[in-house]
Amino acid sequence: TMVAVLVTPVSLTSAPRAATRSLRAGVAPARAARAVSVRASAEERQVEATTSRREVAFKAFAALTAASAVRPAPALALFGLGGDPIAKYTEQTTAVIEQVKYTLDLPTDSPDKAGAIEKTRQLTNAWVAKYRRDKAITGRPSYGNVYSALNAVSGHYNNFGTKYPLPQKRKDRVLDEFKTAEIALSRGR
Repeated sequence: TMVAVLVTPVSLTSAPRAATRSLRAGVAPARAARAVSVRASAEERQVEATTSRREVAFKAFAALTAASAVRPAPALALFGLGGDPIAKYTEQTTAVIEQVKYTLDLPTDSPDKAGAIEKTRQLTNAWVAKYRRDKAITGRPSYGNVYSALNAVSGHYNNFGTKYPLPQKRKDRVLDEFKTAEIALSRGR
């Protein structure tokens, strides 16, 4: 059983609807201050089955919040037009690494040097533009290593031009960064 004690002014009107109607009409019902003790068992209480608008709005908000918190897996496009973004990243990063290595290995007097440097610049700019803002990629160790190496190579060619070769110390550091990045890529990182 449940016991509640209420000390408030109580309407002496027999029906609550009648008291509400009289209040709306401007007629105040007779009131008296009195302590009321109410006892009700679970069987005696009837719970109304209707739901208030506030409860509906709250439940709808909770459902939308829960639905927005669940992230679906990325959809892969039909006929191979989308593909796995991580696999594309690995493929493109490996291609950029190979192109930069090829460019660094060319002798200074090679006729292909200027074309290789230009292709390296284009690949580097495209790679950086594509992955710089992708938070799923930028946190990977391979991204940091490749970005650092590409920055060193691009900075050298921007400051010293294409005629001056990359210093051996800088070249060694770039190749070490690429080696570490290739290891990370092979591990899926």
